[in-house]
Amino acid sequence: MKNELKQTLNWEVEQQELQIGNGTIKGKYAIRRTDTGEILNICSDRYRPFYNSDLLRLVDKIEKISTFKLQGFEEFRKGRRLLAFLKNDEPGILGGEKVEDFLIIGNSHNSSSKVFAGMSNYMFRCENQFSGDLYSLRVKHVAGLDVEAINPQVILNKYHQNRTRLDQQVQEMMNTRLNWEEVLRYVDRLVEEAEPINTRTEFISRPSKRKREILDSVHREMNDLGHTVWGFYNGITFYSSNILKGRSGFGITNGLGERFNRIAWEYSQRAVNRTKMNR
Repeated sequence: MKNELKQTLNWEVEQQELQIGNGTIKGKYAIRRTDTGEILNICSDRYRPFYNSDLLRLVDKIEKISTFKLQGFEEFRKGRRLLAFLKNDEPGILGGEKVEDFLIIGNSHNSSSKVFAGMSNYMFRCENQFSGDLYSLRVKHVAGLDVEAINPQVILNKYHQNRTRLDQQVQEMMNTRLNWEEVLRYVDRLVEEAEPINTRTEFISRPSKRKREILDSVHREMNDLGHTVWGFYNGITFYSSNILKGRSGFGITNGLGERFNRIAWEYSQRAVNRTKMNR
């Protein structure tokens, strides 16, 4: 990764009454950082912050009953969004290969999301990667929010359910054939959907170059993994993790790379489901 995760959250948030002149605005508060004074949110008096100390306590509860260990934190937009990355000390297997499994606990201080949990087999460092996550803790920032009421075992059970489902999906992808004509159609649609063509002349040549690079990556992976949906998907992730990484320094953290991966996954699942229906 280009940037190291923060090892601690050495700041907190606090609620502050909003004032106009010598008076206060009834029913409204500001959420501010205690270290810099940065205003992160303006909210109603029903809003209950999920403090950074709450996030640390939840992470600690998960660590105590699992093989997940905290790797660090990522802050977005001056701390308005936070992600805590926990790595499973027991290596996982996906598609016959060893992978690193991560559990991500997220929170916002600007009302953009609930407290949520997600999982990944890579350490994506993208703010929005987990906002449409695999499952939600459904923990709202309202009166009565208490970290002690969040059962860490529920989080872990849901993680294992989704991990099992992911294993099944990958196995189906490995067993579903995909011919080169289908690959060409998918790549055409993928590039157009992930990166709409800019009408300015200097960008006209980019889509065709992009397609050639993606097709080369897909061809490489399908030769190694087989002419399957799994081979196709790995070709896309190879492209986003290596070709784009070489240009941006961010790889899959790059917004475009994340879109390629997400759209390719959607196409892959459609291909698997279509094959099932035709059997």
